[in-house]
Amino acid sequence: MTSPPDAQSDLFAWARELERERVADANAERASRRGYLVFATDPAVSPEEDGYREVYATEAKTPNQAMAKVKPITEGRRLRAYLATGRYRDELVDARWVA
Repeated sequence: MTSPPDAQSDLFAWARELERERVADANAERASRRGYLVFATDPAVSPEEDGYREVYATEAKTPNQAMAKVKPITEGRRLRAYLATGRYRDELVDARWVA
């Protein structure tokens, strides 16, 4: 973060620079995460039955982190994570969000 302006600096220029730094930091943090779809399947249920598959959406840095976020609410289910922008992107509409 930059230091406050001295007596000769332009206060408005300093405020613009500070805002640019804040936005750049926020964008860098956002860019480090990706959207994932996590599919949770129940091995005890037939694939043709309702409740066999649930879909969750979350943000994480890796697929493993995405599955770790979903795991506590999907006890006993098998988990697979895919990028939300990939092959299964149509599933995002009905996915349950996990923070």
